[in-house]
Amino acid sequence: MKISQGFTLVEMSIVLIIIGFLIGGMFAPLSMQMNQQKIRDTKKTLETIKEALMGYAILNNRLPCPALDNNGNESTATPCATYDKSDGYLPWVDLGVSQYDAWGNIFRYRLDNSYDTSLTSSDTSSELKIRDINSNHLTNEIVNSNVIAIIFSCGKNGIPDATNNDSGNYSGANCSPPSAPTDNNTYTQDFYVENGFDDILVWLPKTILINQLVSAGKWPP
Repeated sequence: MKISQGFTLVEMSIVLIIIGFLIGGMFAPLSMQMNQQKIRDTKKTLETIKEALMGYAILNNRLPCPALDNNGNESTATPCATYDKSDGYLPWVDLGVSQYDAWGNIFRYRLDNSYDTSLTSSDTSSELKIRDINSNHLTNEIVNSNVIAIIFSCGKNGIPDATNNDSGNYSGANCSPPSAPTDNNTYTQDFYVENGFDDILVWLPKTILINQLVSAGKWPP
């Protein structure tokens, strides 16, 4: 009569290793799918914020200043004193939007200082520039840029990447603006790279804003 001896320790170890590989292979795509969903959700929120900025401009004939901190209230000083030439916190309370991206990091907001007091036909073009990771222009910069406001998420790593890190010495992972604002006119937008560039930007061109103002009967002023 044959006696079953069961599995040896070596055989059990091999089985456990195989199971581990199978489980790991299942979790990796799931993690990638979750991250892609967060990217989509963040892009959707950023578009909502851009719409809110246009609505704010229609009601107030100007764009809001960045908030001094993440309490969401724009700086009451106009023109924008503290973040006159740098990005700051999104004034999410004034806009009635979310302050966080899908990873729980705050949104940053940069406004060209020509548009924080009024929107008039005499306003000059902005100096704000958008480029890709290889420094190729994504906006017209032949004379002046048409970009007047930028909102961005620091993505999965919570750290501003490339030219979006205007302080040059960023620490932490919650996308907070530097405590001492610096002059930053060039921002980077590109494809997502795992463990690399993962910021997500949207920007408001003056042409699109004027079209909205015209539709609302607010342009010319």
